[in-house]
Amino acid sequence: MEKKSQILNLFSTLDCQQSINNLVEICFKIALSHIRFNYKKVQRIILRDEISLEDIAIDSITSLFERDQPGCFKNILEPFNSWQPPIKTEEEALFFLTKLVQKRAEQYISHLLRESDPLFSKLADSVNYLLKKYSYRKTSYFGTIFIINSETENISGKTIPIEEFEKLPAELFTGKKNLLQNIFLYLNSETSYASAIPFNSLIHKLKELNTALYNISESTTEQNDNIEINSIVAQALNKTIQKLDDTYISKEKLSMDEGEKFRKALMDISRDIKDGGVNPGLYKYLLAHIQALDEETYKQKYHNILEYLLKVLKQNIADELVQ
Repeated sequence: MEKKSQILNLFSTLDCQQSINNLVEICFKIALSHIRFNYKKVQRIILRDEISLEDIAIDSITSLFERDQPGCFKNILEPFNSWQPPIKTEEEALFFLTKLVQKRAEQYISHLLRESDPLFSKLADSVNYLLKKYSYRKTSYFGTIFIINSETENISGKTIPIEEFEKLPAELFTGKKNLLQNIFLYLNSETSYASAIPFNSLIHKLKELNTALYNISESTTEQNDNIEINSIVAQALNKTIQKLDDTYISKEKLSMDEGEKFRKALMDISRDIKDGGVNPGLYKYLLAHIQALDEETYKQKYHNILEYLLKVLKQNIADELVQ
């Protein structure tokens, strides 16, 4: 970090373009390091959307450098000025910046996961409901969002690594009402790790186990029985295939044979959504059913249609989840 010795000075000279550029560079490096460490979380998004780790890093810190009305960088200066205890040394300035940028990167990763995966989004909403109902809260600790008890001020001790969290017994994740209580009890009694649950890792664990989705609303009444993922996706797929028939096949924008290939591709996509996300490159879904389909023909004739139908499928899944 060659600019380390300049950090304090950079905060006091943000009216200078060179200072802005230097601070952006430092924040970018911190964000990129954090996202590389969490590559597993965003791997599918990177492959599917053909974006880079660098793209995600840049996008995660962009809001820090948005100017407010007077022309100041409120999103980064206000946290700096209100940090307690006040920042006086270069080491404290670097620590503050690392915490701030890692938190933004983690929030942006959550945003990408929600945007790309309706099932992740629903499970996240469900866990957030449990936090409110049973008096837990979220906090950022070294760039990772954790669930902690509401009376806990700060996390102390070593937190459970992601790879260790993924190995926790499956039975801890099967109950709805006592989900968080059971995990906290296990961490406290069976491990030496701090009493803190990594939020995004919890959502991924629930998805991996293919548990029934939490059909949780914002009310305080008891909830309906869980809805199976298979049923939700199947209903959404049927609606999407109907859209394919009504919009493209009946209007002869696709032939009957082409329509059948699209149906099979959509079925493959829906299976992958249930397993955690769409595989890289929509082209490959059609290639599996249209022999010798080259990429240029796909781009010209089929890409826009399949991309639109994927959006319809995701929206239909989201609609089914809230019914």
